[in-house]
Parts: sequence; C-alpha cells; structure tokens
Amino acid sequence: MNVLTNTLSASLTMLDFEPIHALALLFFTLVFVKCIQWKNSRQFSLPPGPRKLPILGNLLDIPRKGFIWLEYEEMCRKHNSDIIHLSALGNSIIVLDSAQAVSDLLEKRSLLYSSRPSTVMLGELMGWGITFVLRPYDEAWKAQRRIFTHAIPPADTKRFHSKQITATHDLLRVLAHSDNIMKDLHQWAAVFIMDVAYGIQGKEAMSFLKTAIEASQSIAIAATPGAFLVDHIPILKYVPDWFPGADFKRKAKEWNLLRVKMTEDTFRVTKERMAAGTATPSLASVALEQMDLTKDIRQQEELIKATSLTAYSGGTDTVVVGLGAFILAMLMNPDVQIEAQRELDKVLAPGDLPTFSLESDLPYISAIVREVLRYQPVAPVGFPHLSTEEDVYKGYLIPKGSIIMPNVWSILHNEEDYPDPDRFNPSRYLDANGNIDPSVKDPTGPAFGFGRRACPGKDVALASLWIGVASILTCYSIEPEVDQYGNLMERKGEWYSGPSVVNHPLPFKCRFIPRSKEVETSLNVGKFL
Repeated sequence: MNVLTNTLSASLTMLDFEPIHALALLFFTLVFVKCIQWKNSRQFSLPPGPRKLPILGNLLDIPRKGFIWLEYEEMCRKHNSDIIHLSALGNSIIVLDSAQAVSDLLEKRSLLYSSRPSTVMLGELMGWGITFVLRPYDEAWKAQRRIFTHAIPPADTKRFHSKQITATHDLLRVLAHSDNIMKDLHQWAAVFIMDVAYGIQGKEAMSFLKTAIEASQSIAIAATPGAFLVDHIPILKYVPDWFPGADFKRKAKEWNLLRVKMTEDTFRVTKERMAAGTATPSLASVALEQMDLTKDIRQQEELIKATSLTAYSGGTDTVVVGLGAFILAMLMNPDVQIEAQRELDKVLAPGDLPTFSLESDLPYISAIVREVLRYQPVAPVGFPHLSTEEDVYKGYLIPKGSIIMPNVWSILHNEEDYPDPDRFNPSRYLDANGNIDPSVKDPTGPAFGFGRRACPGKDVALASLWIGVASILTCYSIEPEVDQYGNLMERKGEWYSGPSVVNHPLPFKCRFIPRSKEVETSLNVGKFL
C-alpha cells in the first residue's frame, strides 16, 4: 500500500496539475488507501471478551477490587480463550493468559510489543517516566539498558557477592528481634540495594532511607489501577493546582520532589567518593567509569542517574516481597522447612554459614527460591506492554496502541506445567536423584518479565534471594508466635488484595528460633562469622 501511495505522489510531480487539483487528488488517494487498510483490518475480529457497552465499552468490567489477576484469569476461562480484549475510554486492552501467547507476542514478536503505555500521574506528573521501567521503547531506553547491562553483566554478578553476603548477615541480626517483619525487610532491603546502586553502605545509608521509603510508597499509590482519574482522562493534567478537586496535582508535585531528592542526593555521594578515590563498586560508579569522555558528559550522567534510580526503586520490591513470601511459606509449611534444613546440615559444618560456592550442593534451597517466585509472583500481571503496530494473532486483530497485560499468575499456576499449583511444593523441581530437573519449567523467567522488557537485574535479585533463604534456614527455625499462656498460635498469613500490580504479604507474626549455640553466640556479640 505504501508503494501505491508513493507511486501516485511521484506521478503528481510529473503531470501538469494546478496545485489545488494536485492536493485534492492526493487527498482522495490517501483516503482511498486508508479505506483499503481499514477494510483489510476488518477482515479480522477482535479477540473475545466481555460485551462492550456504548461509549463506556468495558469500563465496568475492568477489575478494580483486588486480586485482579484472578479476575482476568476467570474472564479468559469464561470465554475459553488465552487472549481476550477489553476497551475503556478509548483504550484497547489485551490480556494474555498463557505462556504460549506471551511467548508468541512479547518474545517472538518483541519488536512490536516492547514499548510501555504512558502513565500520566506516575510517569509524567511525578517524573518516573524517565526510568527505563516506564520509558517507551526509544533510544533513551536502549541507552539506559546498555548502561545497566555493562555495569552489571548478567553473566558476571560475582562482583556483588560480597555485598550480598554482608547484607544477609545484617538481616540475620535484624530478624532475631523483629516485631514487624515486612517493615524491617523493607528497611533492610532499601539499605542493601542502595549499596548495589550507589555504594552507600551501613549507617550512612540510613540518612537517605526516609526519602527512599516515602518515594517507594508514593509509587505504590500512584501505580494502583484507578487511583487517579487523570490516568483515564489525561486532559485533567492541565487543570491548575488551585482548582477544586486538583489535589492530585499537589500530590504529584510533592512526590516528584521526593524522586528528585532521591535521585540527586545519592548520585552526588557516589561522584564525591569517586573523586576522593574511596568509592566501592556500584552500578553508578561503574557506569561513571565507563562514560565516553568524547561525548556529552551531562547527557550521559542524566542517563546514569535514571538507570541507577531504576535499579534502586525496582530492586527493593523484588527482594522484600520474595523474602517475605519465603518466610511466610516456611511458617505455613513446616515440612518444607525441615527438609531444607536437613539438606543444609549435610553440607555445612556446625557454625558455618552458606556461601555462593555451595549453590550446586543445595538444590532443595534453589527449588524453594523457584517455588516462592511461582507460588506468589511479585508482579502477577507483570508490567503492561504496548503494541506499536497493528498485528494479527490466531486470526484476531490486535489494534495498534493496545495495552498488553501478561497474566503471570495464570502462567505460573498452569496445571499442565505445575501439577497441583495451589500447593507450595519445591520438590516439583527435583528429579529422582534430588537434583534440579531441567524438564520442569523454570518459573523465574515469567517472574521477571518478557522479551526485551525482561528485568536486567534478575540474576542479582535471584542471588540475593538464594543466599537469604539459605542463611535464614541455616540459623533459624521459623515458628508460630505464642500467646500469653505459652501456647502456639495459629499459623496464618494473608496477601494484599490490591488493587495493585504488586503482590505482597500483609504483616504477619512469627518467631525466629536459633538452631544452634553458635547462632546464639553470634547474636550476642552482634556478628556472624
């Protein structure tokens, strides 16, 4: 069709047309071309989905209450399809409910599905659109991705092992006295990720913690589907701050300042330490060392700031939710805990702690990490992709500009791949000899995203979870709380229902009982050897 348009346009230049006649002919030619394209696109129907109402479309069908991944899964089951379509306020929404559909589109056709839908509140008004998690698939996104993978190569994350070991030993001391596990995990993880992203460690990191946690909380609020009307009616972003009902504008300004402070203060410390020769390896320091001094330094630094901010803000949730989910799973599944500790005791001498060199000797620990990420994925509906071109899949039309939602929960609870999916069972990943079975699908792939948008920090996050799981189970038995009479309380835990794109346990109680006198001694002296 482009050939036809170009040919006709070229013909106009060779013929002796009056300008107005030439423009008219060109206009009607373009209209003709568009009509042909529209007719061709109408040969394919949209994927099945709930019945659309006039004007509203499926606005009333979009899940808002909570556990939205379960509601989308039910919609797909009702329409007997692993791809469904909804529309709302001019938005085309495609839900993918199987590993095959996700692979076919987000991975095999990743060029068409690697962008992100714009978010007015979070992306524009709060400024988080500069980070490569939310950026569209553009040159700045590619530049940030390169910075990340060059500073933290997926095949070489050993440079951060010492940081992860030190941070894990700090966590062991924190858990022994915790009365709010999720809160303490969040604070610990924020300090740890700050070290990885900026090289800011220990007590010094605590001075940045308040801003970081408040910024993280603002992201969680702004990213909640339906939280702000401006995300559905973008023109509202032009409403003056003083206008009645424009409280969202004032919140956005306040939260944007948190982002700026979080970005600038930490980056400045890294630069100052590099100038003084005291910087420890971090994403920011390594990226600064790798800058091309023949190119625009300021522009490169802005890209490094955004990349480091992405690592810091995004890495915290994965580690916090992952370890929180693990602790809760051990509380609820004491048989799994006993099996894991049996494996650890065979490999480790009394008083020893796990190291990364022992990973191949501890397959059941690796299986627990996989099952934690499968059983309660951190992002059950992933992060939405955006189709940048019209496409056809399984005979269905996928309009250009559609929001693509991969239902990670459905993929990781598929009975064919994971029999009895609602049971927490690490043994599903092991063969008859107790080793990792390569024939069982590894859930860490879907858990960390798809195609060109897969999380580049996956290996660092997995390593942090593995050493955390192994170390906690080496040192402690995770047991129920006791009541005032010394009786064991009921083992229970609940999950936040949302609406949210992030899945996490609600606050819960348990006890960390030292498994040896060596652990008790380490706690008393304040140092794990």
